[in-house]
Amino acid sequence: MKLNKCLFLVIAFLTCFKSGIAQQYAIPHISEKYLEQHVSYLASDSLQGRGYFTENSGLEMAADYIRNYNENLALGFPGESYFQTFNLLANRLNKNNSFIKVFNKKKKEKAHLTELAVLNQESEIVDFSGEITFIGFGWKDEVTGYNDYHDLDLRDKIVIFSAGTPESFKEGFSQQWNNPQERKKTDEIFKAGAKAILLVTSPQDTDKKTFSQIWNWAERPRFSLEIEKKKDQSNLVIISPSGADAILGRKGKWENLLKRISKENKPNPFTIQNRSVQVQSTRIIETLESRNIIGIVEGADPQLKDECLVFMAHYDHLGVNENGEVFNGADDNASGTAALLEVARIFSEMTEKPRRSIVFLWVTAEEVGLIGSEFYSKNPVFPLHKTVACINLDMVGRVYEPRDSVWNRSPKLVKNFNELYVLANNYNPELKNITNSVFEKLGLLPDYSLPNSFFYTSDHYHFHRNEVPILNFSTGYTADYHRVTDTADRIRYDKMKKVAELCVLVGMAIANE
Repeated sequence: MKLNKCLFLVIAFLTCFKSGIAQQYAIPHISEKYLEQHVSYLASDSLQGRGYFTENSGLEMAADYIRNYNENLALGFPGESYFQTFNLLANRLNKNNSFIKVFNKKKKEKAHLTELAVLNQESEIVDFSGEITFIGFGWKDEVTGYNDYHDLDLRDKIVIFSAGTPESFKEGFSQQWNNPQERKKTDEIFKAGAKAILLVTSPQDTDKKTFSQIWNWAERPRFSLEIEKKKDQSNLVIISPSGADAILGRKGKWENLLKRISKENKPNPFTIQNRSVQVQSTRIIETLESRNIIGIVEGADPQLKDECLVFMAHYDHLGVNENGEVFNGADDNASGTAALLEVARIFSEMTEKPRRSIVFLWVTAEEVGLIGSEFYSKNPVFPLHKTVACINLDMVGRVYEPRDSVWNRSPKLVKNFNELYVLANNYNPELKNITNSVFEKLGLLPDYSLPNSFFYTSDHYHFHRNEVPILNFSTGYTADYHRVTDTADRIRYDKMKKVAELCVLVGMAIANE
C-alpha cells in the first residue's frame, strides 16, 4: 500500500508538472502596431495579391520584405541568404493554340471552336483528328439492358455523347453534373477502345454553368516541383451544346437528338456523315524561381540545439482576377505571415534563448498546391526526425461577424474572439496538454473538432505525412475567404496579438520541455 501510494504521488506530481510547464513563462509583449504594419504592407494593392503571373513582382516584394525583417532581427540561416530557392514548374493553357476545327466532306473548315476543356492533360500538346461517332448519353444500364453503344466497335474512334442519362434528361434534371456517373461512363468507353471522347454538357443547363466551371478549372495554371512522367493520354474533352451543334451542322440539332432518345428510351448511335474534326490543346510549361524564407534562433542547450521547433506560415495568395481586382489576402495569409514575424521578433530579443533551436519558415506556393512546404519537407534545415513539432499559422486575423454565416454548414466557421481552432495529430499527445495550459493562461478556448480532412488543406500536411507532431492554429473561414474583400481593414489585430502570444508560450514550452 505504501509503495502504491508513493507511485501515485510521483505520477500526480509529474502530471501537474507537465500540465503547468507552459504556465511558468511570462506573457510576451506583442505589438499590435507592428502586426498592423506588416499586414498593411503585405495586403496592399501594390503587391497585387502576392500571386504568380501578375504585372509586378508582388510575390517577390513580399519575400524581400520578410527576408529584410529577418536580417534586421539578426536571425541565423546557413549561408546568410535567408532564402531557400527552388524551381517551380508552371503549366498553363495556351488559348491561342487550342481549338476544335470542324471540316466538311471536302475538308473545308466549317467551324472553329475555342470553347473546349481537355481534362487531366499531361502532355504539352494534345492533337487528334477524325470522324465522330454519336452515342447518345454514353449510357449503359445493366439492370434495364439499355446500352447506347451495344455491338459498336469503338476502337480508335472519336465518340461524342451527352452528360446525364435518358431518364435524367426526360425528368429535366440532367443539368446537375454527376461526376461519379460521368467518370464511370468515360472509363467504360475508354475501356471499349475509344481514342478520344467529346463529352457535351447538358443543354438543360441553359446558363452554361457546368461548362463554365469545368472550363475555369481546366484553364487555370497547374504547378509542381517536377514534370510528371508522361502516361498514355486519355483524351477527354468537355464541350458545350453549342459546340455540339457546330459539329452536327445545325443549331438545336443536338438537343433534338437527345429529346428523341429520352422520349423513346431507345439508343440511336451513328457516325456523323460528311463531318470530321481536328482537336488541339496546347499548354505552356515554364520554370519559375520561387523562394521560401527561413530564419533561425539557435538553441542554448549543447545537445538539444540540434533539435528544432518549426513555426510556419505561407505568404503567397491568389494574385488578381480577370477584371484586375486584387485578392489582397489580408487574413489568408498576411495575418499568419505577420504574426510569425512578430513571434520571430520576440524570440530574437530573448536574453535567455530556448534549449532547442527555433526555425521560422515562411513558405510560398501554398495556394497552388502546398508546394513550398513540400520542398522544405524534402530539404529541411534540420532533419525531420530532429523536428520535435511544427506550428502552422493559416488565417489568424478575424472574429465572427453575422455576415460570416455563409459558412454555417462548414466545420470551420470563423470563431468568436476568445476561441481558436486547433488541429493536432497524435505523434506527441503531450502537445495538447501544453496547448491547453497556454489557452487557459490567456483566457482562450481551443476547438479540436475539425475533421481529419483538414490535415490535408494547409502546409502542415507535409510535416504530418512525415510523422512530425503538428499544431495548426486558425480563426476559421469568413465571408471574405478567397474573395477580393479580404482586406487589411477587416483584420482584428487584438485577436492576432492573442495568437502570437499563444505561439510564443507554446513554443517556449515545446523548445524547453
